[in-house]
Amino acid sequence: MIFDFQYVAASLKVAVKYIPTTLMLSVLPLFIGIVFGTWIAICRRFRIRIIAKLADILIPVTKGIPLVLHLFIMNFLILKPLDFLSQWYGWADALRFMDKTYIGIVAISIYAVVVISETMRSALISVDDGQYEAGYSVGLTRWQTLRRVVLPQAFPFAVPVLCNNFIGLIKGSSIVYLITVVDVMNGALTSAQINYRFLEAYIAAAMIYWMMCLTVERVSIILEKHLKKYQYRVQENNLRREVL
Repeated sequence: MIFDFQYVAASLKVAVKYIPTTLMLSVLPLFIGIVFGTWIAICRRFRIRIIAKLADILIPVTKGIPLVLHLFIMNFLILKPLDFLSQWYGWADALRFMDKTYIGIVAISIYAVVVISETMRSALISVDDGQYEAGYSVGLTRWQTLRRVVLPQAFPFAVPVLCNNFIGLIKGSSIVYLITVVDVMNGALTSAQINYRFLEAYIAAAMIYWMMCLTVERVSIILEKHLKKYQYRVQENNLRREVL
């Protein structure tokens, strides 16, 4: 069968419609991962009781499980109780038409929290201990020092890795087609199931993922430049506080 660019264009036309779904499956887990991952990283950095010990155990275990298994496990963990409730209360129709996109978001978010918590912990460790002492010396509490001094300096260190995490989430979100969620990958394969042009469909999906990841990479470069300028300003202000 001869390769046909017309089928690539046809698959692109269909797959582009599902870019918002792919972005939702990656942007929301990124946001959730940054919020909860940073909180977990702070707890591990300051060795907060119980939380730090639990994180030390659960994070390595969760990192050792492939993302596709996260998806399948969450699929069954969510669907099994709903299946029981649907039989009890007669929700069969509601369960049948349930949007499994939210299951994908939950599964990818758990993975994102674990990965990003490691990223933020490394960024927090990269900040010199003298910055904490400088904050304490001017009367700031631990939380105020963390919020005003440490996090503004740690975040620029984390941005390049966070952008790589985001790219990984975009690519990793393609596995949701396994639970019948229609995203860019599944959208591209829709036309292939009719004309059996699977190679053209895969190439069309690859082109879209490549463009999305390239866009994130370009934005990250611009963001890094602005954050470095902001980081220098924060360091200058800290030096002035120490002198005063």
